[in-house]
Parts: sequence; structure tokens; C-alpha cells
Amino acid sequence: MDMPSIIQEAIAERLGGDNLEELVLAECKLSTDSIGQIVDSVIKCGSTRLGLASNELTKEGFEHVLRYVHSGQCEGLDIGGNDLRNHLDGLASVLNDNCPLFALSLADCNLDPSSLESLLPALIRLPNFRFIDLSHNRDLFATKPSVFKLIRKNLPQFPILKRLHLLDVSMTPEHAIALAEVLPECKNLAHLNILENHLLSPLANAKTEAAQEEACALYASFMAAVRVSDSIICVDIDVPSPGSSEIVKALAKQVVAYSLRNLERLPLAETSDSAIAAMTEPHGGEKELTVPDILLNLVGHVEGYPEDQDNDEPAPDDDYIVGGTGVVKALDICLNRAADGRKNSRDASPMKSGTGTPQQILQGSEVTKGKAKDMSKNLLGSARKIRGRLQPALIKEARMGNEMSYSKSCLYLAASASDRGISGRLQFLDSTLQRMIQRFEDEYPETRLSPPLPSTEDAASNNTSSMDNRTILKPGPSDLTIPPPSPDPIEEDTFLTSPLIRPASLSRRSSSPSLASRQAQEEGRMHRFGQRLRRDIFRPQTEDHAHGTTGTEEEASHLKDLRRRLEQLEGPEIEEKVTRLGPEAVLAAIGASAEKLAEAERKGEGEG
Repeated sequence: MDMPSIIQEAIAERLGGDNLEELVLAECKLSTDSIGQIVDSVIKCGSTRLGLASNELTKEGFEHVLRYVHSGQCEGLDIGGNDLRNHLDGLASVLNDNCPLFALSLADCNLDPSSLESLLPALIRLPNFRFIDLSHNRDLFATKPSVFKLIRKNLPQFPILKRLHLLDVSMTPEHAIALAEVLPECKNLAHLNILENHLLSPLANAKTEAAQEEACALYASFMAAVRVSDSIICVDIDVPSPGSSEIVKALAKQVVAYSLRNLERLPLAETSDSAIAAMTEPHGGEKELTVPDILLNLVGHVEGYPEDQDNDEPAPDDDYIVGGTGVVKALDICLNRAADGRKNSRDASPMKSGTGTPQQILQGSEVTKGKAKDMSKNLLGSARKIRGRLQPALIKEARMGNEMSYSKSCLYLAASASDRGISGRLQFLDSTLQRMIQRFEDEYPETRLSPPLPSTEDAASNNTSSMDNRTILKPGPSDLTIPPPSPDPIEEDTFLTSPLIRPASLSRRSSSPSLASRQAQEEGRMHRFGQRLRRDIFRPQTEDHAHGTTGTEEEASHLKDLRRRLEQLEGPEIEEKVTRLGPEAVLAAIGASAEKLAEAERKGEGEG
């Protein structure tokens, strides 16, 4: 008698009866016939869990496994380590609403996105399904399109899923951040494992500023997800190394802190004995959340923390830049995913021509637009707090006169990038945060904050200090204005502006370049603007044969007046004009102003 037959007889006719709950025969190189005999014996014995990992299952051998699942007694199944890329449709077909399966391991099964298209919806129907392991299937996320959209769509629909393993699946930081956005919607998910992903692990030891910003985006996203979740008690993610940025380590620490908070809130019936013992320790009974000082200095007051840090000294400049840019990147990914989701939903249901078309377009825009998710709204709140805390740092830099004052003249804005220093980077971060907040509010209008009602004095002050948005310089003897830009032809299209037919509002996609790259582009534009301003209008004040100057000439009084007015402008004001209208329009307006001042000067001399 061969070994499989002996095992079959021993299991099927064991004197202990049907008390054998689990049988594991991993890496035993079982033949197809042997697997059939084993399955017959466990069905007869009444075993509820079977492990056949790494047994080189063939299609015929997998049919025996499906027979075990179809028997109605399989609660746990480990078939990892077998090539099942093209076989999981059969597993989906034998699952029904009465199947008691609660745990399934498909680790290292050479799966691709198409392998799970029918399986995940079938698993959602199971009333007791709690655990799935998809680890070591790199093609799931490396293939394009990846499985991410399928997981993001189906994950919140699992009624009682508790645990998800996604180790070593080629997950990118963008995938991880977008996955974190839907985690709070999984009302019973307690444990997520994303270790060993080769594109995520290096962020735990980020050294460059760009990598630290990426790491901040990752850990801030999971911190926000766990914070707004009531069920997540563990996120297995790479722990930042001792050499990582302090802000990155603080964010990772808060992922653990909020996980422990959720653990304390669980009913005792759902908590293990070891967890209950841990909560009886002194740290377990704490009701106040411990928040690292660096995060308190960055965002100020934290909900659930008794102390208010809003009036404390702001965090160091580097923390503002790395932390703030990380939050911006995370929000950008969330917005891009929302736009992709709406685009895919419209593509999946093509419109028909005729009278139903306007209604179809309306349904594809306003009706299906959706609301902001709790995790991304939490990130939005963090962005607002960081920007609010950024203002004291900018004012401090202005008072200290550190390399670049807060109120820059146009000529000083044209300085090189090396001259701008940390203050310029903080100002650029401030504008980046403002644009991202505005973009999010445009995408989800319900997230807008109600503006405070201005007092009578404030309203009067604003009316007297306001400036026409077409004026490039402050009012003087001659108003210097530029005509408004011609309207965009798209905005005048009556079809698009019809109140009944409006396309979905898609957010502009951003490539999320690093802060330094985007800053360099803006600095280059302002630098070229300043060079042309000095060359074409003011002319060099040193010896320059190309412009006919010797360096001894006295600058004309009208140019002195123009220079004085330009220096009274704030840097952001001129930068906004150049960005909105273009350098050519601004230079033309300044040139026209110079001619008007020269003409006024000549008239004054003639009258004299």
C-alpha cells in the first residue's frame, strides 16, 4: 500500500472520529490521484481546513480541491505556491451564499488581474469570509492595467473581511496611498499587510528631499486612514530607519498610535487575551493620545489631544516643506483617482444618441460625481492646518530679512534660485497648498469652509484697499492698466454652458513633480521676466555697448518714478500677474506706463 492510501485510510477511518479540523500537506509533491484520495478522506472525516500549498497542482488536481470546497464543509483553504493563473474561475463557480469559507490563501499563485475578476465578486457573497492572502503575486500590480481598481472597487463591499495580505505584489506608493483612501470604508477590516513591496520599502530609509516627500505622503495617508477608521488595529508597513527624517518617523509612529486607539475601543469579545492583558497595563488605560511634538508644531491643534499648540513656535522650515509637500502629493493622488473612476464609469456605459443624450451626460457628471472620502477630507484638514501654521514662519522670515523678504519687489523676484533661499521655498509651498486646497474644494464643493461674516470696519477697509484685478501697478498720476485676457472659446460654447447638459468636472491631472523642480520652473520664468524688464525698459545702468550705455548716465525721472512704484508691489502680486496674464502682457503694460510717464514729464518741461 502506498503512502497516500495509508494517509487516506488513517484519516477516513480514524478512531478519534470527526475531530480532525485541519490537515496541512504543503510541499509534499502529491500526484493528482493522491490529491483525490486526500480530498475523499477529509470530506469523509469532516475536516474544515486543508493546506495543499506548493504541490504543483494540475488542472485535474485542482478539480479535486473544488470538489472539497463544493462539499460545503471547507472553512479554510491554503493553495498557495501553485500556478492557478487560469483556474480561479472554477473556484468562483463553486462558491455560493451558503459556503462557510472564511480564509483563503492564494499567495505565490502566479496571478494576474484577470485571475481575480470573477473571484472577488464571488467572495463578497460569502457570509463568513474574513481573510485573503494575495501575497507574492507581482503581476497583480506590475501588469497594466493593474488589479488596483478591481481591489479598490470590491474591498469596501466585503461584509466582515478582517485581514488582507498584499506582501511583495509590486505595489507602488501611488497604489498604496489610493488604497489607504478606501480602507475606512471597510467597516470591519482590522489588519493590512503591505510589507516586502520593493517600491515601498526604500521610502523607509529616504535620504533625498524628494524621497522624503514621497515617504511623508505614504505615511500621512495611512495615518489619516487609521485615524478616521473604527476597526483598523494593525497596518504592517516598513518602519522608518533611524536615519529617516523626523517628520517621517513621527507620521509612522502615529499610524501605530491610532491603531492602538482603535484596539482599545474594540468590544472585549472581539479582543484576544493577550491584547486585553496589554490594555490593562498603564499605557493601555490612557485616554489621551500622545502626539509627537514635531507634528504638533507642524499642524497645531490635534483632535483628541488636550493641549492646543496653535500659538506655539512653528516647526523648522524643512519640516514645513517636506511634510506640507507630502500632504499635497497624497491629495493629488486621491483627486486623480476620483477623476479616473468617473472616466471609467462613463467609458463603461457609452452614450446613445437622440433625446436621451442630455440626460445621459447629466447622469455622468452631477449624479455620479460622488462625495469626498473621509480619509482625503482628513488630509485636506491637515493641509489647511499646515498652511495656517506656515504664515507665522513666513512673517518671521520677513522680519528677519532672511535672504528674501516677504514683500518682494518685481526686480528682486527676478533673482536667481540660489538667492531666494528657504523663505522663497516656504512661499512656494504656501501657494502650492493654496492651489491644492482650492482644487479639492472645486472637486468636492461640500468640503468648502463657510467664510466668516466680515465686520462693518473690515468691509470698509477692504473696499478702500481693494485694487482692480486689471491694474498692474498701484494707482498714481496715470492709471496703468492692461486689458483683460480674451475669454476662452470653450467658456463661450453654449452647448457646454447649458444648464441641462454639463460634462463631469475632471480635475486637472498633475505629474506631482518634486517641490524643487516646480520651484525651479517658476523661478526661471520670473528670472527671464526680470531680465527683460531691466533690458527693454530700464536699460542697463552699467557700461553696455549693445544698449548704448556707459554707466555714467543719470536715469530719467520718469523711470525713477516707475521703478519706485514697482518696488512698492509685493512679490506674490507680480508673480500672480505674470502667471495669469503672461510675461509679454505684463511687460507691454509696464512699457506703456513708462511711455505715459515720459510724456507727462515732457509736457511738464514744456509748460515750464
